[in-house]
Amino acid sequence: AKIAKENNVTLHTDACQASCLDIDVDSLGVDMMTINGSKLYGPKGVGILYKRKNVTLKPVIYGGGQEFGLRSGTENVPCIVGFAKSLELVQINKDKENKRLIKLRDKMIKGLMEIDDTILNGHPDERLSNNVNITFLNIEGESILTFLNEDGISASSGSACTSGSLDPSHVILATGMPYEAAHGSIRFTLGKSNTEEDVNKVIEVMPKIVKRLRLLSPVKLKIEDVMGNLKK
Repeated sequence: AKIAKENNVTLHTDACQASCLDIDVDSLGVDMMTINGSKLYGPKGVGILYKRKNVTLKPVIYGGGQEFGLRSGTENVPCIVGFAKSLELVQINKDKENKRLIKLRDKMIKGLMEIDDTILNGHPDERLSNNVNITFLNIEGESILTFLNEDGISASSGSACTSGSLDPSHVILATGMPYEAAHGSIRFTLGKSNTEEDVNKVIEVMPKIVKRLRLLSPVKLKIEDVMGNLKK
C-alpha cells in the first residue's frame, strides 16, 4: 500500500477469503476492497465493493442509476439483507472459531507433510485459519481430486475463482514453483461444519492416493530441485 501510494497508484484488494480476519481499510491502506457473501455462509451472487471517496469509478452497466449510478438494475434485496445478516453473525464467534480452525489446519498440515516429496505452499503460521495448500510432487492435482471425491472429500486444485480451469494457480507459479510441480497443488478449505474426524480422514486417505498415483506418473521431479526454485 505504501509503494502504491508513493507512485499514485490506486490499490484494490480482493478480501473475499479474509472474512475470518479483522479487516481495517485504514490500517491496510487500500483504496478499494471487495468481499463476497458465499465465503461468509451468506447468499451467493452478492458482494460489497468498498471505495474511498476520492476514488472515481465509471459504471459498466447503465440504466436506472441504482447503486449510486455505478451498477444500474434492480437491487437484489433478499441477497443484500442475507449478506448483511451473515456479516453480523460471523462476528459473534469469530475469535473462537478461528482458534478451532487453526487447530484443525495445523493438524492437517502436520499429517500431510509426513508424506514424502510434499511442499507446503505459504507460511506455516502466517496464513488464513482455514487454509491448507500443499503440493504433492509428480502427481496431477485433478487425479488427486478424483480419488478424494470417491472418499467423499472436497478439495480444489486451483483458486475458487478459476475452478473451471485446468491450469495450475498463477499464485503458486509466482512463487517459483515449476509448472509440472504446481499441477500437483491441492487446496483444502476448512469451515464451520468440519471436525477433527474430517481432518483425520484426509490424513488417512491421502498417503494411499499419493502412492497409487505416483506409481502411474511419468514425471520424476526431485524435491531439492523444486525447493531451489522457490522464492524466499
